[in-house]
Amino acid sequence: MPRTSRPIRLAELAAFLGSGCVVEGDETLEVSGFASLGQADSDELVFIRDPSHCHALESSRGAAVLAPLGVDIPVPGAGERGNRPVLRVPQPSTDFSRLIQEFAPVPRPAVGVAVGAHVDPSAVVAPTASVASGVVVGPGCRVGARTVIAANVTLGAQVSLGCDCWVHSAVVLRDDTQVGDRVVLQPGVVLGADGFGYAPDADGRPVAIAQRGRVVIEDDVEIGANTTVDRATLDETRIRRGAKIDNLVQIGHNCDVGEDVLIVAQSGLSGGTVVARGAIIMAQSGTSGHLRVGEGAFLGARAGVHRDVPDGARVFGSPAVEEQSWHRSVTALKRLPDLLRRVRRLEKSAVKSGGDGSASGGDSGAV
Repeated sequence: MPRTSRPIRLAELAAFLGSGCVVEGDETLEVSGFASLGQADSDELVFIRDPSHCHALESSRGAAVLAPLGVDIPVPGAGERGNRPVLRVPQPSTDFSRLIQEFAPVPRPAVGVAVGAHVDPSAVVAPTASVASGVVVGPGCRVGARTVIAANVTLGAQVSLGCDCWVHSAVVLRDDTQVGDRVVLQPGVVLGADGFGYAPDADGRPVAIAQRGRVVIEDDVEIGANTTVDRATLDETRIRRGAKIDNLVQIGHNCDVGEDVLIVAQSGLSGGTVVARGAIIMAQSGTSGHLRVGEGAFLGARAGVHRDVPDGARVFGSPAVEEQSWHRSVTALKRLPDLLRRVRRLEKSAVKSGGDGSASGGDSGAV
């Protein structure tokens, strides 16, 4: 539960969030932390997204509540304190997160290069960057201002890492990888490993195709733990501005992931896949190579995509089909056991009718 460095008045929180935010009740009340409804202490701010969470307020110890504007949400009192103040905001989830980041930020490590880090003499590390013990920064690298590199990270040759990035432990950035500003790389991310490209030789044995391209990560991208992004064969594998990629995702060589795309855990993009702006790929989905997922498209969990997905389309299943077709298939599948029982009854009836010498056409006509 994040704690603030000092007590903060609700009026100050509202002022930070800006116009459209109002305090109902005592705006001088102070909070010293942020918490969920069930775990809050009596000096912490809690939040609710919609009226369905109101029942949990009865037992919550939170001092005040952050809630949506324009939604009738009864906020019950808290024992002898009476009714709790409410901080009304336009976007409760994102506004609550903004408050945490501003008033209870993650502690930053000391500025500078720690003892035990190895920085090549030809590398350029900004004076305000933080480089932890065990980090290796290769020749020709550039590390931007206020970037934090945690323990045991490896930067190969000619890696560029922008400003205000967080690179967590055990990340590997292979040679020539380019990373923009405000990028977050969770532990175990690997950028720039060789793409999976092979061709048969004269004897039919697979021979590796040289992978000499690079990986480019644009500004404001976040990549989850143990996700891998392979370098291109000759050109670029690119993750565009604002894309968010979950843990355990595989991005193949020459992929192009568009702006603000969301890719959920355990998904995989085969080489050459293009994912257009704003698309959402849910967990354990996969694509065949060299296809396009359209702008704003939605791939349901475990979708297996074998052909292009149009802009705005919603597809489900494997092989992935349009949403309505998938729902019809699921409905039909639920009816299958009953249909099988009916078929067996009809077969028995037909056999019995045949044994009595009756014409089978009568039964068929009745069905």
